[in-house]
Amino acid sequence: MGQILMDGLRAIQADHPVIGDVRGLGLMVAAEFVAPDGAPNPEAVARVIKACYEEQVLLINCGTYDQAIRVVPPLVVTEEQIRQFLGIFRNAVATL
Repeated sequence: MGQILMDGLRAIQADHPVIGDVRGLGLMVAAEFVAPDGAPNPEAVARVIKACYEEQVLLINCGTYDQAIRVVPPLVVTEEQIRQFLGIFRNAVATL
């Protein structure tokens, strides 16, 4: 499940350069958001978290500058739930 999540987030990253890095291990994954100059982008993080919250998805920010979003689903998450999350997350990132 962790690989499905990581692959999905990296696919979103490929389409949206505002995501500067996707990293993690297993189901504990983070997506780091950057400005065009590579600087931390906490404003983008806040907007994505808000948009996901409106779709009933809870995410938390992390990082020294709150520039990353931590994704930590429960260990019993299904592939269908991960794919549903990825759709919501992709739509939220696309609004930036």
